[in-house]
Amino acid sequence: MLKCHVVQDLLPSYIDGLVSKETEAEIQQHLQECQACQAIYTKMSTPTTAAPSKEAHREIDFLKKIRRKITGKLLLGAAGIVLVLAVAAYFIAIGSPVSQNQLVYKTQVEGDLWQLDLELTNNKALLVRTESLYGEANADGIRPVIGKILKPYQLVPSPLLEAENKSFLYGTQLDNFEREDYKIILRLDDGDITFTGDNLNP
Repeated sequence: MLKCHVVQDLLPSYIDGLVSKETEAEIQQHLQECQACQAIYTKMSTPTTAAPSKEAHREIDFLKKIRRKITGKLLLGAAGIVLVLAVAAYFIAIGSPVSQNQLVYKTQVEGDLWQLDLELTNNKALLVRTESLYGEANADGIRPVIGKILKPYQLVPSPLLEAENKSFLYGTQLDNFEREDYKIILRLDDGDITFTGDNLNP
């Protein structure tokens, strides 16, 4: 029977399958009976994971730094694109309020229709948003419409609006102004112009 020091010397060759069948059988029998050699065999045959070297750590840190820089640049670029799109949307689709010195308006009556004609003088496109003006609620809780608010906005001419869209015509029935509280408000950036039955052409 093989002795411990012989078995321990042969273990590397045994693990790599380089011993004869007779020697292999003797080593296996010895390992079954000797716990010390069995422990050495288990330790030698268990694969070990080598700890990363300092060089490998440096490479990993370098790659992390590059990834952080690239991610930062991508985020900065995305934020820039969003900002540009937001500014473009503001000037092309939302616009800015019109001041009195950028607008010419005139009123006229045709038959039973009162009209307000607006025209921009700064070569920008005109977009007018309208809102209903409501009075106090009646006994049924219904708030009657007592007029309109017209809000002119100037936009950079774009495919969204015709480049020549510089004017806007609004009309309402003339007899609406027979009501004391009825009014049309032209809401400009630097103040309101109000049209009532007593002041149809201020």
